[in-house]
Amino acid sequence: MTLWTIVQAALMIGNGVAVLNNDRFLEPNGWGFSQMGQGLGLKMSIIGGIHAAQYFRSIFILLNALVIIIKLIFG
Repeated sequence: MTLWTIVQAALMIGNGVAVLNNDRFLEPNGWGFSQMGQGLGLKMSIIGGIHAAQYFRSIFILLNALVIIIKLIFG
């Protein structure tokens, strides 16, 4: 496993988290925006990370395009 493989895996995980829908998936399972202000803890940190990743969708698009171009050039 190389560093490049780890970077690609992290990008895939970030993409997966960024596309989670708040109304359809997160709220019914107790991980939505409405849960944010209810104390401190690991769950609140994870919810904050999920919602922060959703703001980076445009950056993920650029990173995906960069990875695709690099894979096309270098195989």
